[in-house]
Amino acid sequence: MKALLLLLLVGVLGCWAVEVKRPRGVSLSNRAFYDDSKPFTCLDGSRTIPFDRVNDDYCDCADGTDEPGTSACSNGRFHCTNAGYKPQYIPSSRINDGICDCCDTTDEYNSGALCENTCREMGKKEREELQMAAEIAREGFRVKQLLIEDARKGREEKQTKLQDMVQRRQALQSQVDALRLQKEEAEKPEQEAKDAHQKAWEEHKEAEKAEEDKQRSLEVFTELDQDSDGMLAASELRSHMELDVDGDGAMSDEEAQSLLGDTSVDVGIFQESVWPQIREKFKSETDAQAVPPIEEPTESHPEVPEDEDEEDGDEGEDDEEDEPEEDIRVPPSKAQEAEPEMPPYDEVTQALIDAAQTARSTYEEAEKSLRDMEDTIKGLEKEISLDFGPTGEFSYLYGECYELSTSEYVYRLCPFNRVTQKPKHGGSETNLGSWGSWAGPEDNKFSFMKFEHGTSCWQGPNRSTLVKLSCGKDSILTSTSEPSRCEYLMEFFTPAACHPPPEVLPDDHDEL
Repeated sequence: MKALLLLLLVGVLGCWAVEVKRPRGVSLSNRAFYDDSKPFTCLDGSRTIPFDRVNDDYCDCADGTDEPGTSACSNGRFHCTNAGYKPQYIPSSRINDGICDCCDTTDEYNSGALCENTCREMGKKEREELQMAAEIAREGFRVKQLLIEDARKGREEKQTKLQDMVQRRQALQSQVDALRLQKEEAEKPEQEAKDAHQKAWEEHKEAEKAEEDKQRSLEVFTELDQDSDGMLAASELRSHMELDVDGDGAMSDEEAQSLLGDTSVDVGIFQESVWPQIREKFKSETDAQAVPPIEEPTESHPEVPEDEDEEDGDEGEDDEEDEPEEDIRVPPSKAQEAEPEMPPYDEVTQALIDAAQTARSTYEEAEKSLRDMEDTIKGLEKEISLDFGPTGEFSYLYGECYELSTSEYVYRLCPFNRVTQKPKHGGSETNLGSWGSWAGPEDNKFSFMKFEHGTSCWQGPNRSTLVKLSCGKDSILTSTSEPSRCEYLMEFFTPAACHPPPEVLPDDHDEL
């Protein structure tokens, strides 16, 4: 109330001051220097002149102070009283230039320009704007007080939660260590049982394979023993050219005897010493007979006149280049059989596997809980360490993002995190900077946010963004620009930037 009365008193005095006699273009605060009862001294003290040379349309003072109401001095200044609005100074060169600069029209006293005194209307409009801004500031400041209280409570809760989680982490770490030992203890007999099962299975397959090979060797011996006397002679091998030893395409008696190691061998010696030598080479006649013959397709070729046959000579050359397809059919006896599956584990082994799996699942679940807890602790420590303003009023912005859509891009501001730009019609997102620091002046540090080290520009610096924080009832990103290459400027309205509003002069000030 006292502040309002003071403003009213100043307004009244201001109106009275308009009537104080003084030279044209002189402000009330400088009236004392213009006393018409004595010579005038230039305000820079450079010289003293008779008072009748003030405003005589001739510049006598170097600082132009002897001609406040004329355009004689290029560096002179004319004071507009603008009663009902804001007083102002204009360059003296604008006096009587035909353009109305002062809302009270006093600068065009001798130009003939038809100026209208608009000070009262301008003053009223300004006061309305100031009252609206004051209302916004008042509401924003009220919200700010709530934000400060929420920030205080939130910080206390986070600190309590952090302390609790740090203590619980120690217990959970011990539990994870114990479960790891239990898992390892359960996995050891499990692995031993699985290895034993695997070994038994491999041995079983080897035994079956050996038995199959033995049976195969007996079948081959029977096939080679053409006279069925139970003895295999060298002469009985000569018909099998695939067993050729020296690679000359013929099977001699000497080569056959070298394979047998004797003139003749019985089935036992054959299986022990001969069969290993010929196992991969031997081709059974019965297998060859089992492969169906390849039937060549028969085509009827109509008789072609000799002339036409000569014309088609090129096509005939193409036909000669065609090669017959290779017969890749494999005899049934050589066909690859599917690998048999290992039989299920026995009950004892399966019980060990189930126990180990339970131990693994319990351990993995506890380990995941520990990782989640550590992530939460890191997040809390980071949040608590951030500077959210003198009383934490900006903490509500943490973890939030705000967007601004233009004709080409969508800008996204995430306070205390980063700023991005994404094309509206397709394209990848560009990082305009990550949270750096508060960047306002010393007396208003928290009025600007600095985001730096963004995506580098082509042959230029890394992108960065400066965010101006203005008072507003709501949190909203309103504008973005690029004053310099790769340096962006945004304006963000937030209640956290509001301060107590000043008192605004009432409307009846117009009447003073």
